[in-house]
Amino acid sequence: MRVMVTGASGFVGGAIARELLAQGATVHAFVRDRADAPVGTTAFEGDVGDPNALAEAARGCEAVVHAAGRHDDHASLQALGTLHVAGTENVVRAARHVGVRRLVHVSSADATLHRGPRVGWNEDRALTHAPLGVVGRTKLEAEELVVGAGGDGKLEIVVLRPGRVWGAGDTSRLPKLVAEARRGGIALFGSGANLIATTHVDNLAHAARLATTADAHGTVAYVVDAELNLASEFFGALSTALDLPAPKASALGLRGHLALAWTKKHVPPPEMIRRGQSSSFDPRRARDQLGYEPQVSFSDGMRDLATWAKEVGGPEALVSNERRALRRR
Repeated sequence: MRVMVTGASGFVGGAIARELLAQGATVHAFVRDRADAPVGTTAFEGDVGDPNALAEAARGCEAVVHAAGRHDDHASLQALGTLHVAGTENVVRAARHVGVRRLVHVSSADATLHRGPRVGWNEDRALTHAPLGVVGRTKLEAEELVVGAGGDGKLEIVVLRPGRVWGAGDTSRLPKLVAEARRGGIALFGSGANLIATTHVDNLAHAARLATTADAHGTVAYVVDAELNLASEFFGALSTALDLPAPKASALGLRGHLALAWTKKHVPPPEMIRRGQSSSFDPRRARDQLGYEPQVSFSDGMRDLATWAKEVGGPEALVSNERRALRRR
């Protein structure tokens, strides 16, 4: 099978490309710099703003996995709209143009992010208003575009909604958490007794690979880990794995923190809600429609994360690498 993966040089896209390669697929890696393409892939250089480059990379492929994206609450609505919405539209058009059969779109559980809890939510639960934050808003708009594109049946579509994506190799969101922890601990925005929906990156990659061939046209599915953890447990284990100070609980509570403007300096409200409000998602649709079962356990994932962090130089190296990346932007 031949599959094109957008964002293949990133944390999520790279994991998906490696999973596909491991299962014998030929992978067209769509990357901004061909030098960053995963080993074993065929590199195609470009960005999602260029439909011609996308079409060239997708030519001859049976499936496209669209994993390019940016999870940045500080980004502008225009920037994320261009990347997530306009970029997704270009991917859809390119896939149609060259006759791709299946489009797997990697979205986010942020498509339903709001101030309240989301406990036991399934894919039929929808908001009556726009999701909170620029990430959720643009991710939902991109989802709607993809679902609409599959209406005529010529392009089969599957949409995946992971929870908080984590694991070894995270050089995007993890360095920010490390920097925060080094200032006195990762803030929990409450006691930490709330549930938090997580998705190990390799579990997401497994689901994406299954979605390229499953009889699941039109499916929108939450993809989550097998274990349900409290926020204090997840961030506590993460801090231990990286040899960082323990997370910081607060008697003020989520509502109190949201009311304090000064907290926005480091942690924007959407991230406060992800950490401080309960979330858990019904896994049945991913299991029944895709055949998905989590492959990486919580304990194994944390062990691998600790090993990787040491290999790259520890917490200080993660933060330094992010600073260098920001200067290059």
